[in-house]
Amino acid sequence: MFSLKRTSGKVVLVADVEDVSVGVSVALLSKTQATILASERMRLPLEERTQDQSASAVVQLLEECADKVLKAYAGGDATHAPKQPQTIYAIIRSPWTRLRTAHAEEVFPKEVAVSKDLIATLAKKALTEPSDFNKSSILETGVMQVYLNGYPTGNPLGKRVVRAGVVAYESEVHPEILRGVKERLGKVAPGRNIIVRSGLTALSTLLREHMPDIHRYVVLDVGGSTTTCSVFLRETVSQNAGVPEGLTTIIKRISSAGMPEETLTQLRMLSTDTCSTDACKALKDSLARLEPDLAKVFGESFATLAAKRRLPNNAILAAPVELSPWLQGFFSRLDFSQFTATMQPLVVETLTPEHLTDVVTWKSGIADTGIGVAAGYVNILEQTA
Repeated sequence: MFSLKRTSGKVVLVADVEDVSVGVSVALLSKTQATILASERMRLPLEERTQDQSASAVVQLLEECADKVLKAYAGGDATHAPKQPQTIYAIIRSPWTRLRTAHAEEVFPKEVAVSKDLIATLAKKALTEPSDFNKSSILETGVMQVYLNGYPTGNPLGKRVVRAGVVAYESEVHPEILRGVKERLGKVAPGRNIIVRSGLTALSTLLREHMPDIHRYVVLDVGGSTTTCSVFLRETVSQNAGVPEGLTTIIKRISSAGMPEETLTQLRMLSTDTCSTDACKALKDSLARLEPDLAKVFGESFATLAAKRRLPNNAILAAPVELSPWLQGFFSRLDFSQFTATMQPLVVETLTPEHLTDVVTWKSGIADTGIGVAAGYVNILEQTA
């Protein structure tokens, strides 16, 4: 945040860990972009699992995916030995991680110079606010924004002020997932430093750096079994809520004759407008019948969030590509205006690889939003101190 390291040319291994899928890439970092040299996303079979079973299955899948990507990368250039990844990053997403922010400010009797120690003291003060986080499971802490005399600044060190404030953050992680991720990645790429961050930290950092005009928005992060709804007011996560609906639960509810993988294939075809069979028509009908139930579940969650403060109108949807078009229509079409600050419907935009073109370039592999967000965030992290 405060000074550029300019670690151009560094190669890293980056993992994006969800609850039913993992994405892994080998990325070359630069001053402005991460270049994906090899990548892969793998998904667990769509079946019911307990949380412990999901944790065990997803870290095993992570090992398989990372091994496959590293082998593809190693064999990609027959004339030159590829540069090996120096560091491993794991971005662990909901429901395995949670993020909270807190604010602290201090007014001084006379001007003082802003130092790292001052910022650290304010961040520590902010994070003493009561929360339901388990302190033994804290994954990361940091500073999202510094305010000097009431104004945000990206270069606060050395400036003289009479009032300083910070927005600090911390994330909590499921301990078994953290242990398993480190163990499996350390097995496929031994001897590397493994750095773990939360998915919401990665996404919010990327949005703040590359979509700075959006100051108030709701993030709808759709996973396998849950959707996390997070309200951002500038750098602050003001509200959080989890909805027990995601790719796996929705597929289960619309699958005929208990054939989830076939339904997933049909959803892929629907998402590209290439499905016109009777089975696809039946699937559309099933989705339409599902809408009232989902509207009720999400409406209850939005009502809980809006009880504290009404929601922004802008919503950013991060969802599996098979569900994204239908979910964007669902959230835009249904009347959630009773929960928004302007009493207008949500304006929903789906986050896609096209949004990341100034952050990530793809030399190999299929462009993937989750992989792109993770690699783009790591590039920002490596370029700043």
